[in-house]
Amino acid sequence: MRGFAGIALFVATLVVGNAWADARSACIAACDATAQACMRTAHDTYQACIPAARRECAPKAPAQLQACLSTAAKACSANHSGQTEPCRTTFRTCHAACGPGPATQVEFWCQLNADATSGGGKTHKDGFCAGTPGQAPLDQHAQCMKLFTPSNPAVGYSLDCDPLSR
Repeated sequence: MRGFAGIALFVATLVVGNAWADARSACIAACDATAQACMRTAHDTYQACIPAARRECAPKAPAQLQACLSTAAKACSANHSGQTEPCRTTFRTCHAACGPGPATQVEFWCQLNADATSGGGKTHKDGFCAGTPGQAPLDQHAQCMKLFTPSNPAVGYSLDCDPLSR
């Protein structure tokens, strides 16, 4: 009888553990969806800012054009950073509220800024990435970096996957 109780406890632990992991995954997916929507809005605003700045500076005298474009580009970038940082902060807070992950897993928030494959502008990809539990942290980082790296090697890009604190 004691063996049966041990098996029942083990099975119950697996079921509760899997239910907790599924609930945590769903929680993180909801956090990620919210953060990505926020980031898309920020990126769309930034993409609209650049052409608007060019139109605004176009009538300037040639001697003033470069200074106008430089000032406008800095304003667009500052606004973009001001919009994306709260998105990342909200994700980090939400992610932390979902509870701890496996002890040997490193989780990341990844951000890709790539040149658009056609026309001007940039393509952005932001999102959560969970490493493979049990792998070395650097291997988990490399895995997430690989998932976000553009498939076209001719595209210029910047990419970083920042570890989420435990």
